[in-house]
Amino acid sequence: MDHLQQPYGNEPDQQGERSARPVSNDAKPRQMRLAIAVIVVAVIAFVLIAFLAFRSCGRVALYDVNAEEGQLRGKTNAEIQAELDRQVEEGMFNISIASTVEFDNGTSEGEFRIENVPGNRYDMQVTITDDSTGEMYYQTNLIRPDQHIQEDKLLKDLDPGTYECTAVFTAYDMDTAEEVGKAAARISIVVYG
Repeated sequence: MDHLQQPYGNEPDQQGERSARPVSNDAKPRQMRLAIAVIVVAVIAFVLIAFLAFRSCGRVALYDVNAEEGQLRGKTNAEIQAELDRQVEEGMFNISIASTVEFDNGTSEGEFRIENVPGNRYDMQVTITDDSTGEMYYQTNLIRPDQHIQEDKLLKDLDPGTYECTAVFTAYDMDTAEEVGKAAARISIVVYG
């Protein structure tokens, strides 16, 4: 009589009774891996819940319970306006460029007089484009505060004539190099010969 072997558990002995047989060696590592996986998931869940609970409690503790909304009582309108003006000034920057840039010919240097004034808190890049075509005629690299470009050449040899353009100053944070704003000025490029 053939006996069917069962992978796990009991196998009938010769008298037809079932006897306990040890679990196979393959099953033990699987059970161990499953148990470890369950424990790891439980630990990760516990740590995540604890972190979120601590974070929300910690954030509440940072704020003073005695703090009130709004400006100080007794502050004058002039004091409030002065504070608002200071905040606006911190986010602003000044631009400086010649209103007309003249060139003897399309390949000569012209006096741009581009300046990143000392009071600015940002690096600047200047791009000059033609108002009618959108073509770029000039672009600087970054200019630090208290630096300037007196004279330079155009990116292309322009035919004689007057070109109405826009100079765009793009400001970049000096620490992060992120763009923080733009300002524009209308200028004329004049090429004589």
